[in-house]
Amino acid sequence: MRIPLTKKSRAVEAMVGAALTAVVVSTPAAAQDLTETLAQAAGVPQVDAFLPDKYDVDETEALPIDGVWRISTINKKIRIEKGRAYAIDSWLHLFTLKVQRDMVVLQNFERTAPGQYAADDLPLMGRAEMQLRPDGNLTVKVKGMLGPASYKLIKRDIDDENALESELYAMANPGAALKPTPPSDDYETLPSDDADSLADCETLDVDPATGDVVCMD
Repeated sequence: MRIPLTKKSRAVEAMVGAALTAVVVSTPAAAQDLTETLAQAAGVPQVDAFLPDKYDVDETEALPIDGVWRISTINKKIRIEKGRAYAIDSWLHLFTLKVQRDMVVLQNFERTAPGQYAADDLPLMGRAEMQLRPDGNLTVKVKGMLGPASYKLIKRDIDDENALESELYAMANPGAALKPTPPSDDYETLPSDDADSLADCETLDVDPATGDVVCMD
């Protein structure tokens, strides 16, 4: 016996069907936007996600990947900052949970190897393994409570580009700690002629009048 559908249940059924269709025929980000719109139109109750605020999670040390990133699957931005990542944009998770700005979505970051990081993904309820790619983006795989998931973090604005470049260099050159940097413009070297003339000198001093290094032999 078929149970009659109420007006609201029909709206929810239509919303789910349309959202599933969007997943098939559209990009994940477009599907996310459509799901949020349909959920609001259908009157599905929404509550704030049960996530901590960024001020409630202690900061740790900065990492080369600190900065602003875009989540590829939902087209929303987050900021990785000193051991945790929090939302810049808001989004709807699992139809009813509203991830608000400044809510922490990743925490307990650690660098496990050059270009490799791990963190707790709070919305997906699992450990996230992150791999830095040569293009500077991150591939993320999560073993979540609802099953495995994957997405990319697309680089938008990095706090320390030099640190990220050094990390990419370390990935490409195993065993190298830091990317070589050119000598400072303030570093002065002796002209080659002067260096040759002082090579055999046993006693060196500085001429107080000119500040030049001179041979006292």
